Amino acid sequence: MKRLLFYYFPGIVLFVIAIFIGIFCFKDYGVAWDESIQREIGVTTYKYIVNNDQALKSTEFRDLGTGFELPLIFIEKLLRLEDSRDIYMMRHLVTYLFFIAGAFCGYILALRLFKDQFIAGLCFVMLALHPRMFGHAYFNSKDIPFLSAFLIVFLINQVAFEKNKPFWYLLLGASCGYATSIRAMGIVLFPCITVFFLIDFLKCLYAKEKNMPVVVNFIVFTVGFCTLLYIAWPILWSNPFFYFAEEFQKLSHINWEGDVFFQGKNIAGSKLPLNYLPVWFSITMPELWLFLGLLGFVWVVISFFMSPKKFLLNTPERNYLLYIACFTGPVLAVIVLKSVNYDDWRHLYFIYPSFVMFALYAVSKLARKRGKIIVWSACFLQTAYLIFFMVKSHPFEQVYFNHLVSHENEYLRRNYDLDYWDTAYKTELEYILAHDSTSLIRVYCVSGPIEENVSILPEPERKRIQIVHDDDTANYFMTNFRNHPDGYNYPNIIYEKKVLNSAICRIYKIH
Repeated sequence: MKRLLFYYFPGIVLFVIAIFIGIFCFKDYGVAWDESIQREIGVTTYKYIVNNDQALKSTEFRDLGTGFELPLIFIEKLLRLEDSRDIYMMRHLVTYLFFIAGAFCGYILALRLFKDQFIAGLCFVMLALHPRMFGHAYFNSKDIPFLSAFLIVFLINQVAFEKNKPFWYLLLGASCGYATSIRAMGIVLFPCITVFFLIDFLKCLYAKEKNMPVVVNFIVFTVGFCTLLYIAWPILWSNPFFYFAEEFQKLSHINWEGDVFFQGKNIAGSKLPLNYLPVWFSITMPELWLFLGLLGFVWVVISFFMSPKKFLLNTPERNYLLYIACFTGPVLAVIVLKSVNYDDWRHLYFIYPSFVMFALYAVSKLARKRGKIIVWSACFLQTAYLIFFMVKSHPFEQVYFNHLVSHENEYLRRNYDLDYWDTAYKTELEYILAHDSTSLIRVYCVSGPIEENVSILPEPERKRIQIVHDDDTANYFMTNFRNHPDGYNYPNIIYEKKVLNSAICRIYKIH
């Protein structure tokens, strides 16, 4: 046990540091646009389980996964949280801790694949210190937990096929089922891993070996998948095939009629150009990680064609076939199915773990050459810059852009969506409360979760805020520039927060 603890000690240190960072920071983030909806999904499902309330079957969001939302409600009930501030704070902390747990799984996976502490530590850093992921890890309880679930699946998949024991295949199926219960796109994991069983089965036939163990392991894997998916997604209890098919169909027909701001133009979310995802991915990825990831992807593909047997048989390299499938498959599915994707590329954040594994593959190859010191130094400098940016921009790390796009004054605001989930409203409200001593403050904003961000304030301060719906009686106007990048004509700007030289929010004094 001591030897095992020593082996994982660097990762444990990183894990503990990340936990302390989260505990120190989680109170700083505002409430995102979708958070109240996500919580309502969990509450409705909880009532369905506990009170047999059938409202779940008729709610607009019944098709959304509850694999993570439902445990959040159980924690809320277990801790007897009733105040809105306590509830949102708990959600932010738990979501972040799950994200860090996923990053630690990534560390263990990298250590098992590469047998190198530096590469494993780099894996944790690339996952935990990606600015956009870090910021979303507090208030995005669907895309980030889904990303973390993929990391858990990747780790268990590597262990299961290495140990080749039924228990691990049962756990692998369960982890895939749980990922799918968070978002239905997790279903891509099942056919991808099934291919591995098929390859092993054909290998046994070719070598005239017993293939029954492979069949049994696949059955165990399937049982684990179906069982956990069924348990973690209660809407399936009454009619699993109907409701799952309904959700999968909606993946390609998301009913969203809003606009996104992309390259200086307002574009309907249902009519995004083909370069929307590639551009967002490219300009929001740390430069070195982007280079290493693309290099690693090409390197893996070339290595596969040069030595396919090495990747097809049950070897460590075969894991990269899963990463290729989980990286390219969802992107191709979005293009083919013409699925609506908006708010940068957050709907596809779950492809990031695969991209990290490609980057680590490139590092492992480059580090064998004479340029090891150069690679290590470049990784250190990239990490140092990211830490600098995140500290300077806190709590708006999610508004990160690399240097492939201009950082000139207000360029980002005039070309891309920035704080599109309005989490800055909390910071703006706190500024107003700190600088205005009147007992009643009237605040006006065009749209967004303003009420939710009022509800996360301490109770005495909430009572001082009154939300109004026009500027005739308002004392202050707040904006995050969503769908209105040019600002407003109110003359008195009393506060604004800039990230990378672009304002992401602003307060105007009216009366």
